[in-house]
Amino acid sequence: MCVDYRALNRITIADKYPIPNIDELLDELFGATVFSKLDLRSGYYQIRVKHDDIEKTAFRTHSCHYEFQVMPFGLTNAPSTFQATMNDLFRPFLRQFVLVFFDDILVYSKTMEQHYQHLLSILELLSNHQFYAKLTKCCFGQHQVHFLGHLISEEGVQVDQERISAIQSWPLPSNVREVRGFLGLTGYYRRFVRNYGIIARPLTNLTKKDGFKWNEEATVAFEKLKNILMTAPVLKLPNFAQPFIVECDASSEGVGAILIQDNHPVAYFSKGFSINYKLKSAYDRELLALVLAVQKWSHYLLGRYFFIKTDHYTLKFLLEQRVTTVEQQRLLVKLIPYDFSIIHKAGKENKGADALSRRPMTSELVNCYQLLSLIVWILQRFMKAYYMIPTPPLLSTVC
Repeated sequence: MCVDYRALNRITIADKYPIPNIDELLDELFGATVFSKLDLRSGYYQIRVKHDDIEKTAFRTHSCHYEFQVMPFGLTNAPSTFQATMNDLFRPFLRQFVLVFFDDILVYSKTMEQHYQHLLSILELLSNHQFYAKLTKCCFGQHQVHFLGHLISEEGVQVDQERISAIQSWPLPSNVREVRGFLGLTGYYRRFVRNYGIIARPLTNLTKKDGFKWNEEATVAFEKLKNILMTAPVLKLPNFAQPFIVECDASSEGVGAILIQDNHPVAYFSKGFSINYKLKSAYDRELLALVLAVQKWSHYLLGRYFFIKTDHYTLKFLLEQRVTTVEQQRLLVKLIPYDFSIIHKAGKENKGADALSRRPMTSELVNCYQLLSLIVWILQRFMKAYYMIPTPPLLSTVC
């Protein structure tokens, strides 16, 4: 049951307790081979409401008035309160052998012997503080487990096919709300999808104000995303004892990058360009791709030495070159905190990131892009000719 607490929420001071990032939680699992999952029974109802605040939870039915003595759903601070309670409870073991996301608890270990001790510690902790799990939703001592919409194993993390079945049967959207729902579900797994940002661009455009006009391009993107998610790869869990490699590339359509360890992908990233960036030089686009990729994975790269592979040869000398524009200076400043080396990799060898950044354009876009490129070229030639015209001196010499 969920009561409408909007009036109470409006006068409540919001608790800005940080909610864990799911991708960062999964990164802690490298080296684990045995897993157990615990799911608390009606988690919110296991937290008592302070006595003086019970009256604030009152609600009316057709027969009587009631008050919650335990924390109800619908309160603005309920998620933050519950996550803070779980973090305080498991703090001695948090991210050592246990992960907590609200009422979902994952215990992980490298060996079965370790796992027995870890699981015993967690169960004793829950028992001592009178928290109860639902046995039918728990599993113990598994080599692979479903957790937060992912299938986790020793090999890495992959998409949970049970969740993907909902995407596969998703009907063709008929309005903006349905498009956003589809993008929200597929976007949850975007780290698994090569070229997601560019593939989904026709659907993203439909969510703009007065922009919903379903067309053939949107249908292709819709079906392609559904098919790709059915065959999404297993991503390697990051090993922070080994160096990372960032492969990045840019085209007129967007940027693409892959985070790699041991020649195996850890994550994918891509982003489509606006019309302004499509007109920039190849060097500026490649530099932007490099910076966006590094910023995207800053939680992996900051404080560690890593490599960047690019097919743009001049970027190999990025830190030795003279900065010629304000835009380049702004991008270079963002790279100052990082320790890296740039390696040139020919385009034919950089197929992964190259494919992420490229996508065939429709004839209308091609014509528009070519026309704008011609205009820019003419303006550049005109400005160059203008500045080469000699100007008369301000003062003349009289002899």
